[in-house]
Amino acid sequence: MRRSAVVLALILLVAACSSSRYRPTPETDALRRGIVLDALGQIGRPYRYGGTTPEGGFDCSGLVQYVYGLQGLSVPRTTREQFKAGERIKLRHAEPGDLLFYSFSGRGIDHVAVYLGDGQAVHAPSSGKQVIVAPIENRWWKQRYRDAVRVIW
Repeated sequence: MRRSAVVLALILLVAACSSSRYRPTPETDALRRGIVLDALGQIGRPYRYGGTTPEGGFDCSGLVQYVYGLQGLSVPRTTREQFKAGERIKLRHAEPGDLLFYSFSGRGIDHVAVYLGDGQAVHAPSSGKQVIVAPIENRWWKQRYRDAVRVIW
């Protein structure tokens, strides 16, 4: 009986150590809130390919780099580099401030958005459009969704 209890305790310990579950801290919560608020503050800004500023407009990865930078966090410039900068997570585990990646072309990752929580994300979608909030369950976005990535642990 005692041996079984020890084995069970070891299994639970190993499972807990190998789990990559998110454990928020006051610091990470503050960073996430700041990223969300900064992303929301860009709603309505124009899309511009290669854009990295509110004044000049944003492309998707420029928006991510900008709002993360406002919180003192450095992320790479391109969507593909941003995809590699964090750890993949299941969408159901996404927290506000995590990054959502999409494929518009069908040839790999070519779009990124900032997850807001409650099934919403901020996107700098494409030429002629503006930075928007869109539901992640929207059919158009859902069909193009590829992965979620966590940069803030």
